[in-house]
Amino acid sequence: MTVGNKSLLGIARDISSSSPEAREEASERVCDWVHSFDRREVRAVATLLSSAVVIEGNRDCRESELNALSELTASDLIEAEDLVALRELRRDLLTEPDAEHYDYLISEFF
Repeated sequence: MTVGNKSLLGIARDISSSSPEAREEASERVCDWVHSFDRREVRAVATLLSSAVVIEGNRDCRESELNALSELTASDLIEAEDLVALRELRRDLLTEPDAEHYDYLISEFF
């Protein structure tokens, strides 16, 4: 099953939105649809989210983005190269919930 190009582009648009509400909603949508993505979609969304989380200035959005990335790992379709942007994230600046997601992702993929 796939979410399709229209929905995939909607998620991409919202992940890159200037609106914190749109970014958080996109992350929640990813969690809701995690089992509906095909390989191409999972990898595209994971790449976008990992890039977004590195520059995210809103704590709630960052937590949602990291949570969505963690949820995407359930698909077993993510590869380390999809999350390479996470290497730029400074762990010492993360809240405890963010650090837990970050530690999980780093331990699984790097």
